[in-house]
Amino acid sequence: MLDFFLRLQASVYIQIIILVLLLAYFFGHRRDPRHLISGLSLFRTIILILIFLYFLWNWSSEIPPSLRNVSVLGMFIINLYMFWNVILTRLERPYRDALEACGQEPEKPANYQQLWRSAKRFFYVRYFLDALFSGGSPTRFLHSITSEQVRHDVKNIFSQRGVKKPLISCQTEMAFLKNRLSQEESLPAEFKEVMTKAIDQFQQHPWIEEQVNEFLALALEDPVRLYSPEWAARMEKADRPAPGAPPGS
Repeated sequence: MLDFFLRLQASVYIQIIILVLLLAYFFGHRRDPRHLISGLSLFRTIILILIFLYFLWNWSSEIPPSLRNVSVLGMFIINLYMFWNVILTRLERPYRDALEACGQEPEKPANYQQLWRSAKRFFYVRYFLDALFSGGSPTRFLHSITSEQVRHDVKNIFSQRGVKKPLISCQTEMAFLKNRLSQEESLPAEFKEVMTKAIDQFQQHPWIEEQVNEFLALALEDPVRLYSPEWAARMEKADRPAPGAPPGS
């Protein structure tokens, strides 16, 4: 039965054609700037090609038919693995597109909804086997790893686009307060009007805007300075080399 399957469904000629098509897609995929292709993936692909060629050479040599079937099966497994990578790249593409949209238009909530949907499809498939052997709930494992990866990628895309500070600034905080104030149904209309005017007056002072921006920057980058500036100053002074000391001492 196995021999029949190998002859009809996974002959060596079919495997060679499949490998050529997969390699064409792989090297074409490397030119797509939306995907992150590491040198490790290229090295892994080269190793797989060498193993495939070994199986091909083994199949063409004078060996028992049973070993030839094993060689064809090995080529089939290599192609199956590379096809799995093709599926992952196809799922990764809309995720990278959604990341790019968030970097270009970070103020649109629809971009983040699309980002999360595409991230779930991509990471749930990518880490499905890891979730099965995680020792806990597969759903919780997949949700946790997807959330962590999305936060990391969003932070990177914001840093690359230079929108980190505009997103975390006095103006965005005031806009957030006004939006929350307009959505709060339990507050009277008179109070909303007074508070809206107060927020507008607050953000009109350049000095206040400068101080709020500095506070937000410290809260993100060096929160220790907010709670214990004396201790932070001492630590910074301790990190400095003593006068006359050689570098690195």
